[in-house]
Amino acid sequence: MFFPFFALGGLGAGDVKLLGAIGACLGGSAVFLVGLYAAAAGGVLAVLIAWRAGYLTTALRNLYYFLTYWKTFGLKPIEGFDLNQTQSPRLAYALPVLTGLLVTLWLR
Repeated sequence: MFFPFFALGGLGAGDVKLLGAIGACLGGSAVFLVGLYAAAAGGVLAVLIAWRAGYLTTALRNLYYFLTYWKTFGLKPIEGFDLNQTQSPRLAYALPVLTGLLVTLWLR
């Protein structure tokens, strides 16, 4: 479930393996819920971290740029734009995955 984000450079391999290990223990339907709850928790945490680091305006400007570009030219990479070269704050995704796991287990 997280592999496409890893392939695009948005997640590390450890995050993919962590979700895979959780899936091996809980099964396919439960790991899907873990992934959804982790994505929601990760989104909230990313906004908070970006806001605290003073990067939220830049992140929203980049998002607007991406959406405008894709609407105009279609879904294709933007030349010269590399997320690995930015000074954006980083988020260790194990915390959102843990949150997703705990919420999934709690709601079972």
